[in-house]
Amino acid sequence: MSPSADAASYGCAGSEIDSYALKTSGGVTNGTFHLFHDSSSGKNCAMAVASSAGGYGTPTLKTVWLMKCPAGYKAWASRDDAHDAYVQDPAVGSSTKYSPYAGPVSPSAAGRCIAVGGSITSPSGTNAHYTTYATHCG
Repeated sequence: MSPSADAASYGCAGSEIDSYALKTSGGVTNGTFHLFHDSSSGKNCAMAVASSAGGYGTPTLKTVWLMKCPAGYKAWASRDDAHDAYVQDPAVGSSTKYSPYAGPVSPSAAGRCIAVGGSITSPSGTNAHYTTYATHCG
């Protein structure tokens, strides 16, 4: 997939509002995290798509998560903080391996900040990840 992704091709609605490179500590990009927003429903939708370095087409561990932050929360948010909605694909503790991408995840978060993240492990076992603070508020 191209860096600017089409929402429908991943099972999402809306327009892409952000994307983040999923890089290893050595700087290799294993994939891209894509975030979409559907203004008609107020929903965000996310997925983590592997690059060839991240094993696109090869079953490896790929995860994506999206968290709806508590009301008034505009600073740091992590999966360990209190939150109103948290969706991860695959589920926490799962050993499911995906070929091209993980997701979509799409909790309703209208009027709230969200925190998002994703990771992709390459066929050689090198992990790349990205996590945001609370972002895209409103």
